[in-house]
Amino acid sequence: MAKNGEKGYLLEEVLRAYFLRAGMFAVRGVPLQFDGEDLTDIDIWLYERPTGSSRRRQIVDAKSKLKPKAIERLLWTRGVYELLQVDGAYVATTDTRPALKEISSRLGISVLDGADLKRMAESEKVLFLDRLVEEDLDVLIKSVDKGRRSKELQVQYQDLKATLIDQFGAGSVNRALEHFAVFSRNLLASHPSSAAAEITLRLAYIAASFVAITLDYALAKVAFKSADERRNTILNVIRYGDEDESAGTEKIRVAAALVERYAPNGRSVSQSMLNAIREDFKNVPAEIIVDHILVQLKGDALFRLGRSLEFSGFSKNLRCFDDLTTDEKSFLGILMDFVFIERTKFADAWRSNITSTDEIKDSELSDLKKTGNGSLF
Repeated sequence: MAKNGEKGYLLEEVLRAYFLRAGMFAVRGVPLQFDGEDLTDIDIWLYERPTGSSRRRQIVDAKSKLKPKAIERLLWTRGVYELLQVDGAYVATTDTRPALKEISSRLGISVLDGADLKRMAESEKVLFLDRLVEEDLDVLIKSVDKGRRSKELQVQYQDLKATLIDQFGAGSVNRALEHFAVFSRNLLASHPSSAAAEITLRLAYIAASFVAITLDYALAKVAFKSADERRNTILNVIRYGDEDESAGTEKIRVAAALVERYAPNGRSVSQSMLNAIREDFKNVPAEIIVDHILVQLKGDALFRLGRSLEFSGFSKNLRCFDDLTTDEKSFLGILMDFVFIERTKFADAWRSNITSTDEIKDSELSDLKKTGNGSLF
């Protein structure tokens, strides 16, 4: 566990483990930003795949205090729930007053009260013993940044998590891909098997997991479309950041219209600009990713990849690329091809001191894959 031992962090980690074991994708400390300003953090952000065509995004507010002020937290969480337009919300509180159930029901918020939290804390089935907690990962990131006299990795990791709130789905696929590229290039620039290589590989795995779930979310919107429509939609998502090409290029058309109106020879200049931009978009190798996920990753494969890659990023025994499963290596490989990262260099940057067989046999990752939706109790 994290050395600071703060009750709030411990509670969040127990809750994240609980939701992971319930079959969800769970992220701690997601920054809520507006107009470039940090407003607050979402304690835990959840993503689940109840059926082939439905997805749920939920938020969790977790507070562990002697005077938890649970009613105020319910009202605050309801406001954030409406602001983010997510599908559900939880408040986890040590408060056990019966009135909480009535108020939470009226607000449409689920409550995990003191009795629920006590069962989680006392259960040996919840926490993953071979997982780093969020605070451990933060310490590793800050240590590498300090050695480089920068805050690049810290900033990049926070911005990666922010993509889960800011236009999640089509609007965040490209941002997650960009972060995967940044972390992968940092990995290749690090001394092989160094502390820097370890943390940048962890972050690359986590970024790849975000790519997987954002693509899963984007695909859910076209689940009942034809194969050609699904392919064109995901091509647009990767190229333009939107399911629709016209919507994705709206700002560019506005800029071209301004050039046409105010620049000398504006009409010819704006047309040349538009033609060049369209050509650049067409040259984005989106087919590399789209054809792989539509042909190779059927059913809930993207969601499962997102969960397993996230777990790999947090595993105390960090697995190297060659020790990953075939599906994980294939998915990471197409992401590397998309961002022009050499697979062999990526694989050689970190060598784990465990074998793939031992990892699969001993790690709780195998337990994670068996979990499904529902309570542990």
